[in-house]
Amino acid sequence: MNRQDHTDKSSENAALVTAIALTAIWIIGIAAIFYLYPDVAHQISLDQSLTALVAVGLFLPLILIWIAALLSRSMAAMQNEAKTLRKSVERIDEMLRVQIVDETETRDRWIQSQLGQITAHTKKTSLDLTALVEKISEGRLGETTAPRNTTALPKKPFILTDAAQADLPLPRDVKKPSAPITIRELIKALNFPDNAKDAEGFRVLQRAFSDRTTSKLLRSAQDVLTMLSEDGIFMDDLRVEWPEASAWRSFAKGARGSEVAALGMVRDRTALTISKTRLKSDVAFRAKVHGFLTQFDHILTKFEETAQNSELVEMGKTRSAIAFMLLGRVSGAFDARYIPKDV
Repeated sequence: MNRQDHTDKSSENAALVTAIALTAIWIIGIAAIFYLYPDVAHQISLDQSLTALVAVGLFLPLILIWIAALLSRSMAAMQNEAKTLRKSVERIDEMLRVQIVDETETRDRWIQSQLGQITAHTKKTSLDLTALVEKISEGRLGETTAPRNTTALPKKPFILTDAAQADLPLPRDVKKPSAPITIRELIKALNFPDNAKDAEGFRVLQRAFSDRTTSKLLRSAQDVLTMLSEDGIFMDDLRVEWPEASAWRSFAKGARGSEVAALGMVRDRTALTISKTRLKSDVAFRAKVHGFLTQFDHILTKFEETAQNSELVEMGKTRSAIAFMLLGRVSGAFDARYIPKDV
């Protein structure tokens, strides 16, 4: 029972306590009178009419006291019920206002997403038509895009600029560097293994961790996924409206606002509320989130250069990408005025 309930209960019992005290005082006073003046009591008992009159005089005040006490207690109870009802109405009104604001925000984001997708479709159609005309004019219509097992992240060749260093003797038994991670492997790694029996998932994840570039992103993703799971948020349980490849390409090229609003279409209000609250209150979580967003943006910028549209869409359905969509929305990373913080 809280302090307010205790106060309300005390106000209801005050009238009852007062009535008991007045009744006790009245009875003690009448008893004292009869004890001090026994002749008066004897005389009253001899006269029946006087006895009836005295009885009325004795019991009428008690009846009035208890009627007043019951009425006062009833009024106090009604006041307490009125307070409780008013608080309930205020709470319901506040919940309705919050719900209206949330629904309005969701509707605005959906409208921005649709406008962004329409804009992206228009740009994509224009680019496709231009490319098609160029291919026809150059006689290269039959060429196909890069296969899915091509290198995921293009790397710049290392060029020696010091001639003296080129003449240094190198051991001949040095191990050759492992093959660059492919698009298929990167997508598999970003999704993490499905379960303990996913041998292929662990193999690909081990290869991705051995790569210097992707290992930073995967460690950041692993940290935020673990911290989100502590709050009961799991990527497989979230309701997400999958963005098209054009939204990912626009974000990778630096676009923000309505053009990339589709990346924030996570429909799970509970997950959004919990993660947003923790982002504001937990400094360690906030640092991990901004580090993850930075690493994902860095990898996406490179991945977009070689990935096909279908591969971008498939990448967007991985657990790491869903975490990016969730945390990017609550942190405002997709907004037009977003300013990234140093991590």
